[in-house]
Amino acid sequence: MTNQRKAEIVNDLQEIYENFETSEQEPVLDMFALISKYNATGKNVELIGGDWVVENCPEPLKSLPA
Repeated sequence: MTNQRKAEIVNDLQEIYENFETSEQEPVLDMFALISKYNATGKNVELIGGDWVVENCPEPLKSLPA
């Protein structure tokens, strides 16, 4: 994966984090919800998961609860 692609993924994940609105069904954004929302965009062709986020993303993304 190129550095440019990594930056695109991090940017997409950051957008999901910043636009997240709590609800009764999702009171907090956890790692599973973050990846699920990213999968829903259709952009997860690399099939990244929580481990990838921890290894490649800045705070607060890499510290989301599991």
